[in-house]
Amino acid sequence: MANRRDFLKQGALLAGAVAFTGNASIAAPPLPSVNTDDDAYWKLIRAQYPLNKEKIFLNNGTIGPSPFSVIHEVQQDMLEVDTFGRYGGHEDVALKALGKFLNTKDTELSLTRNVTEGINIACWGLNLVKGDEVIMTGHEHVGHALPWLNRAKLHGIVIKVVQLGKTADETLNNVKNLITKKTKVISVPHIPCTIGQILPVKEICTLARERSIWSIIDGAHPPGMLLVDLKDIGCDVYVGCCHKWMCGPKGTGFLYVAENKRNEVQAYYGGGGFDTGWDMLSNPPMIKGYAENGHRYYYGTQNYSLFKGITKAIEFQNQIGRELIEKRVRGLATYLQDHLISLSDKIEMLTPTEAISRGAQVSFKIKDKEMSKLQSFCLEQKITTRYVAENNINCLRISTHIYNNQEEIDTFLTAVDKFMKA
Repeated sequence: MANRRDFLKQGALLAGAVAFTGNASIAAPPLPSVNTDDDAYWKLIRAQYPLNKEKIFLNNGTIGPSPFSVIHEVQQDMLEVDTFGRYGGHEDVALKALGKFLNTKDTELSLTRNVTEGINIACWGLNLVKGDEVIMTGHEHVGHALPWLNRAKLHGIVIKVVQLGKTADETLNNVKNLITKKTKVISVPHIPCTIGQILPVKEICTLARERSIWSIIDGAHPPGMLLVDLKDIGCDVYVGCCHKWMCGPKGTGFLYVAENKRNEVQAYYGGGGFDTGWDMLSNPPMIKGYAENGHRYYYGTQNYSLFKGITKAIEFQNQIGRELIEKRVRGLATYLQDHLISLSDKIEMLTPTEAISRGAQVSFKIKDKEMSKLQSFCLEQKITTRYVAENNINCLRISTHIYNNQEEIDTFLTAVDKFMKA
């Protein structure tokens, strides 16, 4: 607890010290006694973020606000780069921090800008031919769907869409029933961006491995929301980002390729760091080989200050406690889901109520209502949500993170009630 108190005190100082916010009212309040079940503790956590106090932000699933400590770290390092002309740095530290955060070797990780970039690397890197089948869901984000759809258009692979069940077992059986002799890849989200359902990815990856099928997981949402253990999941490829639930710098992500699969995911874009050597003076000019680590898939000049921000974001989560974070964010979502269900029989809950299948996102519809209008109504009430138009789902998605509280959820519930009665 002492370390946590010191950590949060530092955050409170940063809250008043980050000059570019231009809002003195953002400064953190005095530190209360640390009791992680008390609202006072979570209000202090909220004070670590430069979030507008007049608004309620329930859309972390789109972008996660960074705490002051992360913003400050990136700002100071960028200032140093431009003051002294420094080049590089922080890459190895960020990879080691991510490796521990995800329980994998840092050599199996590549630093990317976002999930879309990682999905493209994996999608185009596999040796697939016309007629090969790829199993996906009807709940894909555009960044996961379009690389595969583009490859289907250009190379003739076949996309097969699995229906998600109301339970983990039902979803797993649906995947199993869609597998044929032509199935080469199962590429699904760990948590879909649409309805926040946790898929049984460990079981899906086991199923794929037993049948020599590639398992690729779109992990945009779980890191920072749930405890993610890549070795336990057992996937071939996992693609995530640091700027959603990890609340890291915007434009940061990672690609995991299992060490025993690295030579089967072809790298197509080359640049400094992705090779083991090259020679333009030999006859013919040649590249000697590819890097025997995640650097095979990223290269060239980066904003290395963002890498330092990744490390600070992980430090922020570790200081609070990742188990505590998961308990908090899932608890808020459960509170929201339960109260939405009891609010009206006109509410159709899309996120499963099964405990193992729900995380920190809740999606729902209201019978005979256009949900985009509810999003607009919420904005008028200074509440930010996310309307889901993908695949004509027409629902509203609510994300609950550590800077949210029960009072904000109650305010949202009141807004939903007013909307239905209007």
